[in-house]
Amino acid sequence: MPDITVTTPGAPCWLELTTSDPARSQEFYSALFGWDAETGDEVLYGGYVSFSIAHRRVAGAMKKQDDAPYPDTWSVYLLTTDAEATAEAIAEAGGMNMFEAMNVPEMGVMGFATDPVGATVGYWQPGKHTGFQVEREHGAPVWCELLATDFDKEVEFYEKAFDWTLSPVDTGDEFRYMVFEKDGKQFCGIYDAASMLGDEPAGWAVYFGATDVDATVAKAVELGATVKDEATDTPYGRIASLIDPTGAVLRVMSI
Repeated sequence: MPDITVTTPGAPCWLELTTSDPARSQEFYSALFGWDAETGDEVLYGGYVSFSIAHRRVAGAMKKQDDAPYPDTWSVYLLTTDAEATAEAIAEAGGMNMFEAMNVPEMGVMGFATDPVGATVGYWQPGKHTGFQVEREHGAPVWCELLATDFDKEVEFYEKAFDWTLSPVDTGDEFRYMVFEKDGKQFCGIYDAASMLGDEPAGWAVYFGATDVDATVAKAVELGATVKDEATDTPYGRIASLIDPTGAVLRVMSI
């Protein structure tokens, strides 16, 4: 597939792993998905790891602070054309910015926030770094969804803070699901996951493409991952959830 550039404000444009062991994570994902890795300058970029597929950016990884009170995790960044304005919109919508929008030399401007329920979300104003450049291939982003514990409150927040237009998905009476959609393309979703999560907090789920989900799960286990949810067929493809060797949850979806 040709290179892609995310241009729709509010759409996921970057995926980032916060890991307690960057070397172990790099080894795992490179072996699992065939990602190439490049480590950035320690002074300018803090040793940030950029992953790519055939020279196309796909995701990144950064070292988690040793005293961080949260597990290793995958995060989602949403595209913005004005990080400072997005920070203001987040605050007005009831979210909390974790720090002021920060310039990343030459690359762009980043911010990170929590929504009113506590789920974290990043936002990115591109400079030279325009986000991921490949999707819907093996090892590339396929889908992102917010697993919401207060569905109505989180729907309202993302509509206000990121100007989402959300459309309901007909799931019968099983659960509620809304999709951010623009110009005929679907970008991500919000899932009413309160009953599924139980005591677990709200947060983003990240799905990577797999040409063979079962084979990818088996390979991940060989590389040190554990299975969180066994592979199962859904109306949207075959899906499985994994916990990588350092504890971050990822999902794979058939393409």
